[in-house]
Amino acid sequence: MIQQQMKKIQEVLPANIRKFFIRAVILVVGWNLLYHLLLKPALFPDRQLTDLIVWGTVKVLSIFHNDVTNVGQNIYLYGVRSVNIDHQCNGLELIVLYIGFILCLPTNFRKMFSFAIVGIAVICFLNMLRCGALAWMFLNMRSVADFAHHYAFKLVIYAVVFYGWVLYTRKNVSTKL
Repeated sequence: MIQQQMKKIQEVLPANIRKFFIRAVILVVGWNLLYHLLLKPALFPDRQLTDLIVWGTVKVLSIFHNDVTNVGQNIYLYGVRSVNIDHQCNGLELIVLYIGFILCLPTNFRKMFSFAIVGIAVICFLNMLRCGALAWMFLNMRSVADFAHHYAFKLVIYAVVFYGWVLYTRKNVSTKL
């Protein structure tokens, strides 16, 4: 029964699409095993990425405010705790998603590497801006801060990631997988 369904899928899907999906499944399974069995228990790269986002958020807020500090992952504006940047908010999942898509497409290593580095930098920078805006919003516009945190900022960041994928596929992907 399963073999018949697999044959039907092979007949319907073009070879290049099948290769893309096979790569995607291998990457998803491989990343989840690596992350949950080895990396997450060691807090790697979560701790380092969260520390980077906290540092960048403080720097971004310092442009606009005189009294910005952090204690661990907590950001303080004028001595008032505004946000806590937890490991779930460091952008790692989005970075992995962005890079995973790029790895599933055929191109040369140099182009893939350059788009991955630029994409990681853009995602981290946007996350720093997002966290800075949320820190300010949670102190000054509490009524919209939750909406911005859960919906508006995610929409913006996912749109930027999607645009990065579009740029990558237009400029760098060969037609064969």
